[in-house]
Parts: sequence; C-alpha cells; structure tokens
Amino acid sequence: MEDQDERKPNGGNNGLPVPPSTTETGRDPLQGILGRAPDCQYVKKRLLGQGSFGSAWRVEESATGGVLAAKVMDLNSMSEKDRGFVTNEVKCLSRCRNPHIVRCENAIEREGQLLIVMEYADGGDLYKQIKARLREMKFFREHEVVFIFLQLCLALDHIHSNKMMHRDLKTANILLTTTGLVKLGDFGFSRQYEDSLSNAVGSTFCGTPYYLSPELWHRQPYSKKSEMWALGVVLYEVMALRRPFTGKNMDELITNICHGRRSDVPASYTASLRDVCNRLLSVDPNMRPTIRELFQEPFIRSNLETLKRSVEKHNRIPAEVREAIARCITQSLSTEAVPAQLEEPAPLMGTVKRHTALRGWQKCLLSFDKKQISIRDPSGVDPEEVVPVATLTSVCPIDVLMAGEEFVFAMKNQAGKAFWFMAPHQKAYEQWLSTLQEAAP
Repeated sequence: MEDQDERKPNGGNNGLPVPPSTTETGRDPLQGILGRAPDCQYVKKRLLGQGSFGSAWRVEESATGGVLAAKVMDLNSMSEKDRGFVTNEVKCLSRCRNPHIVRCENAIEREGQLLIVMEYADGGDLYKQIKARLREMKFFREHEVVFIFLQLCLALDHIHSNKMMHRDLKTANILLTTTGLVKLGDFGFSRQYEDSLSNAVGSTFCGTPYYLSPELWHRQPYSKKSEMWALGVVLYEVMALRRPFTGKNMDELITNICHGRRSDVPASYTASLRDVCNRLLSVDPNMRPTIRELFQEPFIRSNLETLKRSVEKHNRIPAEVREAIARCITQSLSTEAVPAQLEEPAPLMGTVKRHTALRGWQKCLLSFDKKQISIRDPSGVDPEEVVPVATLTSVCPIDVLMAGEEFVFAMKNQAGKAFWFMAPHQKAYEQWLSTLQEAAP
C-alpha cells in the first residue's frame, strides 16, 4: 500500500470545502475571542492545518503572551452523531491531567462554532520526525527510543486508569517538544472506534489501518489489548523508521497483520527492548502485556528511574512540569499490576429510562451481573432483553446536545444494535457508565 501522510490537519481536506467561520449574516461568532486583531483573547499567529470541519492554529493568549494551539470546528456542518463525538472529545481531554497528555486549556462554543484551546507542542509530531530521519537513515539511539516509549506508557496508564481508551494511537497523534517531552494528543475518535467494529473497516479507516490489531480485523471488540498492539506498532516504527506491517493492497495488509508477518526489529537494539516490542505485537492478545505489567519488569523500571533522573536535571523543562513527571513516575513504580480477577466490576441494578424509536423514553429495570446485562419492562408488557457483556463493542456518554436530556449513556453490541439509557441523577449516571465501560471487552 502507498505510505501516505495520514495526518489529517496537514494532509489536506480530501477535496471538501473548508467551512466558513462566519454565520449567514456575515458575523464571526468567535469575534473578539479568536482572530488576528491584537485585542482578541486568542490571537492567530500561524495556520497549522485545515480539514473538512475546520482548522487548527498556533495562537497567542493576549492576557499572558503564552503560545497555545487552537482548533476551530464548525458543528453546523456535522451530523448530529459527529457533534456528540466532538463534545465527548472535549470531555475526555478535560478529564486528563498528566504531563504526557496534551492539556486542554479552554473550550468555547458560539452559534455552532466550537473552539478548543490546547497546549502547544513546539517540536511537531513523531510521524514527521520519523520521516525526516528516514530520509537521512538516522536511527534513534536506544535511550531516545526508550524515553519516547516510556512517556507514552505513562500517558496510556493515566488514560486506562481513568477508564478511557485513546482509540487512535499512532505516530501522527504523538506530539513532541524541543525539550524532549512526548505528549499524546487528538483524543476522542469515538466515531472511528464505532466504525471499526460495525462497518467494513477498510472502507472507514483512512491512514489508521496500519495500527489496527488482528482481533479488530476479525470484528472483535476494541479493548486495551488492541491499544497495546497499537503501542507496539508505534514502538516498532520508532525503532525501524517504518511500520511493521505493509502490503500491496488492503487485503495483503490485513493478511500480514492477522498472521504477524513482518520483518524483525533491528538487531542494533538490545534484546530487552526488542522483546518488549515483540510481545506487544503478539497476534494473540492474551500474550500482550498491559501497561501495569510492563511497569513491573526490571528493564522498564530501571529505565523509568533513569528517565526520572534525566527530567529532574533538565533545567529547560519548567520546574512544575519536572515535579509532575517525577510524581507520575514514582506513582507508576509503586503501583502493582492488578490481578484480572480483581478488575471485575461488581453487580449493579437500578431503574433507568430507555429510549426506543417507537415509545421514546420509558422506565426499565437495568441489571448487570458481570456476564450479562438484563433490560426488563416493569409493566411486563415487553419481554426481558439480555445483552451478553462479551458482545459489547462500546459504552459511551451521550452529550446533552445530542440526547436532549442529561445523564444519558449508550452501549452497542456486535450486531450493531444501540441501547440508549437515561439515569435518574449524576451519581447513578457515573456509576452505570464507569461500571459498564470497565466491564466491556
């Protein structure tokens, strides 16, 4: 397959027109907030890229002079479903507080124009770095590979411990700073996550098929093990300056991924590092280590200590960032891998409302017992419906703009059937959402 630049912002907009930043009356809804005028809250300095739904800018915050990245999206040109996923992306970013994850500074919506202001990484992305090194055949040194990998592990550990998954891990979404820090960005590609499970994967993923695990090509649910596979692809790419799996066409690529057909990791790296990469790229997901399991291995622990010492001595990194990274590493070193049997969520039962096309919102009794989810009609009119947990492909919150109600969450099974529920209050909503997300494969 042709190795195309998969980065959406700088890779063009697929021939689609860039949406206008003004309303039908000609007025910019973000006037005074984002613009080129020096009195704007965020002053545009340079266009970073543009796509079918908006554009990305390097901006300067007028109040502080700080350099940030701003993404502007036209919600009016999106489908209702896409708008919900964009809003969920903001929520995911807002929940993350980790020095190796791009920080969300602000989010403003005005008349269908959504502005997301984020931390700016001044070193570009890892995809561009790899391509530049490939042209000169300048391979990363082992400590550089390890430091990049460990920072990604710290980011993913934070995400996974917050019952989230990135779902689109690839080198184009890994941002770099000139101080050597690595930051994971571009969260919340829930639409792609859904499509990878319910549609023909090859027709819905543009650029990302290289990172999909064998089980996803077999239409099995996305899981943390799939995320570990993607991490292995990234690690291989950093070591070899090329992706592990390629093909003359999509069918050949899929075959190579599903059978684990790839070249060996470059022998110039130590056996310990090559072993980590090989295990992450195990076709059998059960053979792939989790992040917490990696943190228990002597090779990883030793290098985490080295990374910590290196960061603490790096005076170009702000003191508060050095302290945050040191705390993050210390916590990772002190956390034990959780046995699988302890990760099983407890049973749960309660009255919620379920939405159907024919009856709208109706009360139902929802119960969960680790292996299945039962949906019962209190009036006894409708028969009980049972959804095996193993068949779930996704569990996600539904934004109030999309649902028209608060405390709405949804789940979807392998048959493509979606179930929408509305909890009676915030506490129940959070309990149901976290329990089902943790239980989902």
